[in-house]
Amino acid sequence: MKKQRKIVTLLLAFVMLTGLLAACGSNSSNQNASSGQTSNTKEDSGDAKTVKIYVDGNRAKDSNFLNVVEAFKKDTGINVEFNVIPGDGVAIFKKIDIDLGARDGSTDIILFSTPIQLDKYVTSDSFLPLNDLIKEDNYDAEGIYGDYLQETDGNIYSLPAGAGKWAVYYNKKIFDDANVPYPSGSWTWDEYVETAKKLTDSNKKIYGSYMLDYDAYMYFTARQKDVSGYKADGTSNFDDPAFSEALQFFGDLGNVDKVQPSWMEFKTKKLAWDGFMSGQYGMHVIGTWYTNMFLDKENYPRNWEFGITEIPTPADAEAKNNLAVINGLAINAYSKQPKEAFEFVKYFAENNYKYTGDLPARVDLTDEDINEMFQKIADRTDGEVTVEDLNKAIYQNDQGFAEEKIVGAAATEYSNIILQESELYLIGQKSLEDTVKTIKERVDAAIQAEQSNQ
Repeated sequence: MKKQRKIVTLLLAFVMLTGLLAACGSNSSNQNASSGQTSNTKEDSGDAKTVKIYVDGNRAKDSNFLNVVEAFKKDTGINVEFNVIPGDGVAIFKKIDIDLGARDGSTDIILFSTPIQLDKYVTSDSFLPLNDLIKEDNYDAEGIYGDYLQETDGNIYSLPAGAGKWAVYYNKKIFDDANVPYPSGSWTWDEYVETAKKLTDSNKKIYGSYMLDYDAYMYFTARQKDVSGYKADGTSNFDDPAFSEALQFFGDLGNVDKVQPSWMEFKTKKLAWDGFMSGQYGMHVIGTWYTNMFLDKENYPRNWEFGITEIPTPADAEAKNNLAVINGLAINAYSKQPKEAFEFVKYFAENNYKYTGDLPARVDLTDEDINEMFQKIADRTDGEVTVEDLNKAIYQNDQGFAEEKIVGAAATEYSNIILQESELYLIGQKSLEDTVKTIKERVDAAIQAEQSNQ
């Protein structure tokens, strides 16, 4: 499929969250969701329309997400059911793959967290083009989302719900116990490692750093330097030295510096994506969507406070970028009630940031809107972080912006190949040189195969 993508840049003003909901209402929703039941049913709502959404086990219990859903139901009169897929964010997409491959239209809405997932389902014609619904509704999608709105061959398949940047969240108690000053302002990865070493205490089972097993961790310093995943001729650019340096840096954090769990430890102990909330890690490098965890004190009770600061940058880089990723939601191409599903898609895309820690993917917010949202998140954390903290960490600094994911030809295969081959390096089964060479060869073959099928 020939693609012309109007892509995303400008990481606008931002914000964050808020939204206060009655605790008793949230409890009720949580109980239903965690048991696999729907948050509402057709039977208890008369003739009201109902839309159904895929959610994983974690999202089904996320009070911030449940609050958005409850607000939608209250404001529109449309009910919402959950198709809960037990497990993490990997299992749910295996289920969605099966359902969409079988043209199962029983679940209307799919939430995706990366543009790679969007590209995958658009390429397989699994998402419904929204153009007719937008026109019929006279909906000013471009005016609301600007450059965050993505098009493929002139079609709009999704609305963006968040534009999350990366940041460093830190545990103030671990810093205080180690008598280490809180990080603030611009800093380098070398300084990050030195700080993490001071925080690491094996006797207390504390690591100074925590990172996950997403593909972006394998190459993020290359993206910070603005190194593209593709060469000018369209082939993989993974043989650029910046990618091998990035992979080695990530591996060394666990295997050499020992400031965070090694890949082997992470996998064999099945450490969790929300493991930082355990209080055993000093710093966590991750997207700002993670702010949700600190706002959800019901599911993540803490006896420690968190802080936030900007992501470090490579000391030798001319371009010093933060990374960001667009998430959003789309409608199943086989949905039997696309109009009601579109109502949810619009509502969630416009309002999600009011209830969660996601930064909005909107260009129509005023300075007053932004300041109000900053203040709300500061209030909701009872002063753990301030408006100034959030501004300096994510917005008001000298960092540029680079897309977190490698998006382009054979993007899904590119991501999977990086994970598969990098793991062999990270556990000592393959050299760095051979790993990078194999990644480029396999990705080039995937790109050629995709082009041959077009």
